[in-house]
Amino acid sequence: MAAFNVLNPGLSTTIQDLGRKGCLDLGIPLGGAADVFSHRIANAVLANEQSAATLEMMLIGGSVEALEEADIAVAGADMHFQINGAEAAMGHALHLQTGDVISFGKARRGCFGYLAVRGGFAGAQVLGSRSTYVAGRLGGHFGRALHGRDRLASLAVSSVDSWTADDELLSWPLQHERLRFVRGPQPEYFTEAAYRTFVSEPYTVSPRSNRMAYRLTGPALEVVSTPRTMDTGSGPTDIIEDGNAVGAIQIAGGVEPICMGRDCPTSGAYAKIGCIITPDVSRMSQMQPGDTFQFEEVSVDEAYDISAQVTAAIEAFGQTRAR
Repeated sequence: MAAFNVLNPGLSTTIQDLGRKGCLDLGIPLGGAADVFSHRIANAVLANEQSAATLEMMLIGGSVEALEEADIAVAGADMHFQINGAEAAMGHALHLQTGDVISFGKARRGCFGYLAVRGGFAGAQVLGSRSTYVAGRLGGHFGRALHGRDRLASLAVSSVDSWTADDELLSWPLQHERLRFVRGPQPEYFTEAAYRTFVSEPYTVSPRSNRMAYRLTGPALEVVSTPRTMDTGSGPTDIIEDGNAVGAIQIAGGVEPICMGRDCPTSGAYAKIGCIITPDVSRMSQMQPGDTFQFEEVSVDEAYDISAQVTAAIEAFGQTRAR
């Protein structure tokens, strides 16, 4: 059961897994790794369960010291990953000796980096998940981002298998020139001209983006005039509050797209023009403020096919032994 000492917590480093399912009625979001794809790859390299908890670092990584021997793997954003000051390889199983220092810097590409340890990081398991929900002070390490001098442990595991992820697999979430979405659930609020604009014009990630939602700047969309009632606000895309899904694209005031992230509110009162497909939510999370991209509409059947292909790629990637 490896142990680590946090030397530098970075900008915001938390323990995350696949999320906290079945808690929306309690007002608790799904949560979990912002980039589920990279989280799963880091775990797969070490033959961990995909639900094993990893350390998620945002934009600027930190550093930890190994207090015992441990096997680790890194995926996600390119954050100057080093061991004892020397560049280290992402997507490989790497063995640490007692006293080794793992360090990360500012992301050169991407937003979220993932550090996995064999067996997964230990943390408070709340409502079936070790994921840290900072706003609710739930899970992970005391329900908060890591501080300097925190001590972390991993869970015991008997597996000694390990694999190597190739560059194409590692870089897949960082390829976000286009984000694919399915139409709805409130398409009646938007004209066909709005959808044409939505898929043909570029959008830019706002600095006001976070794990809760990605705010975008771009062209205004043509909205269908809809009668207001006592149950809605006065804005052109205000609706009676309904449930949010991760990836849902709200259009606030008919102008600002707000894409729901893993810590999104469980409900919202803006019409949603579409919903980003599950694999591309990982791509969305890896965009930095100022990054520009375009939307691409796909059918529901196409979305299911893409998701199945991505899942199959993760499950089948370990073709070459790392050691």
